[in-house]
Amino acid sequence: MSEEVSLEQKATEQVDVRPISPAPLTEPAEGVTGMSEEVNLNMIMDIPVDVHVEIGRTSLPVREFLRLGVGSVLQLDRLVGESADLIINGQLVGRGDVVVIDETFGIRISELAGEKELMASW
Repeated sequence: MSEEVSLEQKATEQVDVRPISPAPLTEPAEGVTGMSEEVNLNMIMDIPVDVHVEIGRTSLPVREFLRLGVGSVLQLDRLVGESADLIINGQLVGRGDVVVIDETFGIRISELAGEKELMASW
């Protein structure tokens, strides 16, 4: 019984909670690190990114999806001649026209998203 009382007392004790004040972040001077912005960018230049080109979308119930087979046609939400979306790592970064290059598809970029559009899509 004394154990229960001590647990109840501990549960009702007040805990001293105080906000912490971290030291302000400062950028090191150029000479301190010995690395320029160009060197920092070079460190990430070989990182792979996923690039997708989306010509359209559609939504359908599972029942209709299960009926699809070879030769089925899905109607997309884009009109003929509309630009395809250029998506990098899941983010819309531009639009372009689908082209054929030596029997493979490609995209000719016609517009790139500005900084405002890119930030809005995040």
